[in-house]
Amino acid sequence: MSPAPPGLTVAADRVQADLESLAALVEPGLPGWTRTALGPVDRQARELVRRWMSDAGLETSVDGAGNIFGRLRGTGSGRALMVGSHTDTVLGGGRFDGIVGVVGALEAVRALREAGVRLEHDLVVVDFFHEEPNEFGLSCVGSRAMVGAISAAHLDLRDERDRSLAAALAAVDVDPSALLGARHDFARVDAFVELHIEQGPYLEEHGSQIGLVESITGISRFRALFSGQADHAGTAPMDRRRDAGCAAAGTVLAVERIAGEGMQTRGTSGQLTFTPAAVNVVTAHAEFRGELRGPEEEWLRSAQDALTAAAHDEGSRRGVDVEVDWLPLQEPTAMSDGVVSVLGDVVDGLGLSSTRLFSGAEHDAALIARAVPTGMLFVPSRDGRSHCPEEWTDLNDVVAGVTALTHALLALDRRGPTR
Repeated sequence: MSPAPPGLTVAADRVQADLESLAALVEPGLPGWTRTALGPVDRQARELVRRWMSDAGLETSVDGAGNIFGRLRGTGSGRALMVGSHTDTVLGGGRFDGIVGVVGALEAVRALREAGVRLEHDLVVVDFFHEEPNEFGLSCVGSRAMVGAISAAHLDLRDERDRSLAAALAAVDVDPSALLGARHDFARVDAFVELHIEQGPYLEEHGSQIGLVESITGISRFRALFSGQADHAGTAPMDRRRDAGCAAAGTVLAVERIAGEGMQTRGTSGQLTFTPAAVNVVTAHAEFRGELRGPEEEWLRSAQDALTAAAHDEGSRRGVDVEVDWLPLQEPTAMSDGVVSVLGDVVDGLGLSSTRLFSGAEHDAALIARAVPTGMLFVPSRDGRSHCPEEWTDLNDVVAGVTALTHALLALDRRGPTR
């Protein structure tokens, strides 16, 4: 691999300042660093990112799905490398999830320009719209739209208030019909790289500065409805009740049992509501939303069957009707061997310690990998904590990741993988 040009240096103080500026944009009155995708603060953050793109010399645009793009023109024929992540967070989330990849991509642009480096490829920085799961059970909305993996059926998904996703998007000025037509032309994109915090303990436990992601988890999300019968809590005998709440609770435990059967399989009960919400009334209706994750599609499909059977068993034993609806399964995604090889060579050349690993977290990279050779770089998360206010990654680790990303883009430009 050709040596990097002299002066190609990441500015740690600039990275820190950008991280702090984005982290300061949080929704008032909510825990942690909350910046949910359908809220006004997320719009402020994305407008700030677009301004930074422009200040860094990028040509900016926004597609029909709300994704923000910044393009640095190369010297070649218009082929491109793509890099980026997201700026939205989960409710009560942390201050590094997503924004490390956006800030890192922008800093890579600045570092290359300051070193006088012009890539042959165009360099396209993306702030993906709405990566985190929403109350409709859908995640990675922007990247799904870019690869054509979103449909009218997705837009008709309902939240607990019976509001459609289409209505929620329109409320934040994202035209649902434009979103359906926001498929990106990847024909001239040679690779995509996403920098992200690990969100788990593996790198820290193994003393590694950089994680080279080999594959990203598959995910299957569901909505289960339980319909029983309301009765007086003090007079209805236990053996005559049709308690929807108890059937739902049994299904929650089934998620834990089924997911606990594997080493890298996961199951989470994310939302459980009872109607009526009263301690002196037997629950008539319950709604339960959750997910299953794993590295193998075969396990995910068998786990779907097992959980559906468990929910119906819990209902039948109590005279409760059960309906389980599954969102389309998101298959486990392998990263490109060619891109991962380039990333590994770069990290080794920089003298950074690394390890290869599986990502149990969801990322826009898993969607983009359907269309473009893709790789991911992870930096450590203290104690493996994420999606919580305690989420933390040291600045030195972030800077190491941004440095690896910057040199990786240079390497991919010089010897990018073939499709």
